[in-house]
Amino acid sequence: MTQAQQAAADPSASVWVTASAGTGKTKVLTDRVLRLLLSGTEPGRILCLTFTRAAAAEMAIRITSTLGRWTTAADDILDGELNELVADETKNVSLRHARSLFAQVLDTPGGMKILTIHAFCQSLLRRFPLEAGIAPHFAVADERTQRELLKEAQSRLFRHARQGQDEGLATALATITAQLGEDRFADLMGEWTGARGRLAGRGGGEHLAAAAARLLGVKKGESLEAIVRAACADGAFARDGLVRAAEALGEGAKTDIARAGLITDWLAGDEAARMAGIDAYCRAFLRQDGGPLARLATKAVQEAAPDVADVLAEEQSRLLAVQERLKALAVAENSAALIRFGARLLGYFRDEKTARALLDYDDQIMETRKLLAAPDIAPWVLFKLDGGLDHILVDESQDTSPVQWAVIAALAEEFFVGDSAHEDKRETVRTIFSVGDEKQSIFSFQGADPAALAETRENFRQRIEAARHQWREVPLERSFRSTAAVLGAVDAVFAQPEAQAGVVRPGQQLHHEAARIGQGGRVELWPVAVPREAPEDAPWSVPTERRGGDDPARRLAGAIADKISGWLTGAPAPGSDGWLESEGRPIRAGDILVL
Repeated sequence: MTQAQQAAADPSASVWVTASAGTGKTKVLTDRVLRLLLSGTEPGRILCLTFTRAAAAEMAIRITSTLGRWTTAADDILDGELNELVADETKNVSLRHARSLFAQVLDTPGGMKILTIHAFCQSLLRRFPLEAGIAPHFAVADERTQRELLKEAQSRLFRHARQGQDEGLATALATITAQLGEDRFADLMGEWTGARGRLAGRGGGEHLAAAAARLLGVKKGESLEAIVRAACADGAFARDGLVRAAEALGEGAKTDIARAGLITDWLAGDEAARMAGIDAYCRAFLRQDGGPLARLATKAVQEAAPDVADVLAEEQSRLLAVQERLKALAVAENSAALIRFGARLLGYFRDEKTARALLDYDDQIMETRKLLAAPDIAPWVLFKLDGGLDHILVDESQDTSPVQWAVIAALAEEFFVGDSAHEDKRETVRTIFSVGDEKQSIFSFQGADPAALAETRENFRQRIEAARHQWREVPLERSFRSTAAVLGAVDAVFAQPEAQAGVVRPGQQLHHEAARIGQGGRVELWPVAVPREAPEDAPWSVPTERRGGDDPARRLAGAIADKISGWLTGAPAPGSDGWLESEGRPIRAGDILVL
């Protein structure tokens, strides 16, 4: 057990652990639970929250297997294990107490609380259904049922929109379908439904639409017509300079003359005509895609009239700004349509589930957060839970979403405020423990957010230190899985500034240490296998031979096979390619694993 692992498993401190892959994360978790039990904590007062059922099962198996082994281990063996686990605290741990823990865990009503966050929320809602405002007999909807209910909600919404009873809804649907095809529309509705946890608590649809407009800089009541009218009004542009520029362009090359015509025609009209011809006028300064033209006048025109370039450049910048305003308005209008339609869809989706007394996985999290945030109910619920929890351990914290962290923070609300409610009034240190690794966060589609994780860590640190409790941030950098070559490659990649965002904190450097000293390893960077250009056939060539198409995956597989063949058929020397350093012999077929 390393010194860092000892510090992370110390039950007297709240600890935030950053654990790279292969550094013994699960061992630290189980060791901390064992040390909590050895320190006298009752099993029922420990809550372990994991990300997957498999991780929860593995942790439970490790703990019970260890406790079961302690019951029959010889005194010297058990004493050695305890000495390694608790180090200087061994003198405070009796062998009899260690042997009794297995039975104590078995006798705990409901067993130890080693659960996924969803399972915990479900158990809490089962315990307080009336307080949460849900049906006591609710069931959990699986993914297939969710899809069916979402389709039913969409059908209801479409019928409502088409019947003309809600003009705003019909307009929103028309705006969305004008931008998206059928397949993309279904995907977008699925994404919207999956993101409802992040949208909850941010006001209704109108509030979200207004927030999106503010973010885009669009003012309330602003319209396309108003933006175009302002851009075409007298005094909005440098008329005299543009007239001189058009005259100079009229003496230039063919492209100059064409640009002069567009400018002259636009300037000749009144405000209404300029508004109608704004698109044609913009082609004198902007590309078809809206970007700026690289050259607005030929060299001959610029030499003959030096001020032309500045006048045209100024007008180009003005029109670019107008185009950006129009784009921002379009995005704001489309976003508002999506928000209004999506908010109504979520309402119908919720109705479908309520009618069947169903909750999906996201509902369990959101209903629990709502329950623990209700000012008139939460104190009593937290009081009942507060009497039964002393320690919260969170696994895979990098994949815990802000909504899930809100639930955890609510559970720990009373941990560090004065003397928490304890029926037996015993003195205890109450702790938060988190372990994760931002580099391994892959569930952003479920709401995981490295920036929010850093904010959560800082909030816990401030709360714990304000309560004058111990707080530690422990990096586990010693890897028991990979060799120095692999770890060095990882460090080199994340030493690059462009790769550090969301992975390495500002001002810090990623560092890994290999526990497998003296074992070889190699990292090779191969070129990406991309499709090759197909050779062109001669005109009217006769199809007399059959030629296969290019397959990059097949070429890569062939390169891997050739590499392995070279290892197995060669006669490598120590330290060379094909030599297995850890075994002191050439590589054999059984040593190779292709992922």
